[in-house]
Amino acid sequence: MTIRRFWGVALVTVVAGVLALPACSRRKPAEVNPIVPTIEVNRTRAPLGSALEITYTWTLEPGAQKLGQDYRALVHFLDSHDVILFDDDHMPVPPPSTWEPGETYSYRRTRFVPVYPYVGDVEVRMGLYPYPGRGERAVLKGEDRGFREYKVASMELLPQTENIFLVYKSGWHNPETHPENPGIERTWTEGEALTSFKNPRKDVIIYLEADTCVKCFSATPELTLSVGNNVGVRVPFEEPQVVLKKIRVKAEDLGDEEWVDLRLTMNESFVPNRLDPPLNNDDRELGLNVYHLYVAEADTAGSLEGVMDAEPLGPSAPPTQP
Repeated sequence: MTIRRFWGVALVTVVAGVLALPACSRRKPAEVNPIVPTIEVNRTRAPLGSALEITYTWTLEPGAQKLGQDYRALVHFLDSHDVILFDDDHMPVPPPSTWEPGETYSYRRTRFVPVYPYVGDVEVRMGLYPYPGRGERAVLKGEDRGFREYKVASMELLPQTENIFLVYKSGWHNPETHPENPGIERTWTEGEALTSFKNPRKDVIIYLEADTCVKCFSATPELTLSVGNNVGVRVPFEEPQVVLKKIRVKAEDLGDEEWVDLRLTMNESFVPNRLDPPLNNDDRELGLNVYHLYVAEADTAGSLEGVMDAEPLGPSAPPTQP
């Protein structure tokens, strides 16, 4: 009897507590801070592997509250089942801690579409989350799709075959993952690497995102990118950081052949395990570390910033061998 009475009292107590929970846990919805995130993309139908030119805009209405701390921009690209395909999280420019009510802040970024086994509709969502440290995401003004992620655009991913197809010929090593970030793929070249693409008979934009081991060269590393009728650019690598170059090549400079050669030539190459002291056990000849190499018809790329025009190149010396 004692045990029975004990459980009866416990059950009443638990039920009463559960019934009381909703009233106790009710919280006033967070107040919207009228900061409106928007984006513009140079193409709403993008092939896998292509380059997106994205303009981000943050509009603070006059009644907006200053954020008082820094936040990173959350940018998610989701498939039709709300699964994140890729992201473009980044630190806005200028930092959100400096934003003022009544002001609008815009900047542009280039994002390469990963090559996923998915084509179809994509929804783009944005938000702000505290950085550094942890905390709640900012409550913004817009269509909240849950978890304070706001729908800002829709687009469509197309098959990779919609791109200008590149043929990787000589001087390329196998693709590999970045040792510090397995989600990033890169490909080392030898001192010189050759690629070809079918001549579109139109102006093109060549996107090259790359770096190299600056300390492994005896002089400042320099890349000569040449294409078609020996036009191109020279790019020095003075700092150990990834650079993104966009080079415009006119149709007449691509030549009359059906296929156009694109050549990447470094002024030197190196073998990591032959350096003094050795960098690691890698015994390959290395030159340029390529993250993305992409060729687009200029009329599909839209308005671009920071584009270099390919110019006639004089004869260049072959890379110094290690």
